[in-house]
Amino acid sequence: MLRSTLESGLMRALLRRADSRAFPMAVGAVAVAATLSMSAPFATLLAAAVLMAPRRWRAIALWASLGAAFGAALLYLVFHHLGWARLFAAYPDVVRSAAWADATRWLSAYGVVALLVIAATPLPLTPALMFAGISRLPVAEVVLALWIGKLAKYLVYAWLAARFPERALQRGQRQAEALGALLARAVTGTRPPRDSAAASVETR
Repeated sequence: MLRSTLESGLMRALLRRADSRAFPMAVGAVAVAATLSMSAPFATLLAAAVLMAPRRWRAIALWASLGAAFGAALLYLVFHHLGWARLFAAYPDVVRSAAWADATRWLSAYGVVALLVIAATPLPLTPALMFAGISRLPVAEVVLALWIGKLAKYLVYAWLAARFPERALQRGQRQAEALGALLARAVTGTRPPRDSAAASVETR
């Protein structure tokens, strides 16, 4: 319930600013809020924002990545100051999850490179941020990895969302033309000329 309420509130915030020149920055602010909530799916909000202003998809992706990286960096600092004991007590379900096991293994082996890859994919980021925070990875490297990963992912998402309406219209137009051609052939094929029909009856 809380997640849907937060998501709808963030969506309304985007709708109110869709015609503003500062709309990409508003998307960045929404990205911060969604990231800090650790529950609202920002990918859905990003796609909606691009559909509201498809020609600005590059700026939207850029500001979204900056906002998401900033929000993730704040979470990193929070987890960093919590420490192992309080982190396990506060998030018992996360530290017992498969995503936590994967994140700890990857970050132990590859460090911030693994964090960049996780940020650039649809994999859960929160467990990796938690482990990065309590492992005391360098803050500057963490922030840079988060931003690069988020930028790569959001550019792909934004491009796909910007192209989707155009592709859907083109596909619909092709289907309508194909259907019209089929109907035209069906109409002309079911009504043969009267002379040929009479001739076929006589030959029987």
